[in-house]
Amino acid sequence: MRRLFLADWVEMKTTLFGIVVSILVGCASGSALVTGQTRPAIEDFNTVSILTEMPEGAEQIAIVKASSDAGMTQQGSLNYAVEELKRQAAKVGANSVVLTGRDTSSQVVGVPVYGGGTIVSSSETEIVQGIAVYVK
Repeated sequence: MRRLFLADWVEMKTTLFGIVVSILVGCASGSALVTGQTRPAIEDFNTVSILTEMPEGAEQIAIVKASSDAGMTQQGSLNYAVEELKRQAAKVGANSVVLTGRDTSSQVVGVPVYGGGTIVSSSETEIVQGIAVYVK
């Protein structure tokens, strides 16, 4: 009987470890749909500015979108998504992104535990979208 208890404990510990790792690691992903003339990539994506209005004379390059569930909080996930949005813009040579949308998607996942029961985990994915532009 003691071995069965030890096996249950190890299985539960392994399951909990997997859930914790998946929550902490998370990920950010993004894409760019080129709609104009690309420019040479910008090496430091941190130099890409986030704008709320289209500046006069801005050259539109692409529509960019990013999402993340990597943060420990909703704000953390939003920060990772915006960081990925800047990365996507920098790849196509944009030095700014004009935000056009933001959304939050929620997901609840149940993981069965050996010996009965379920561990329930939820995550929120922050989604941001914008127009990658080059401002002179």
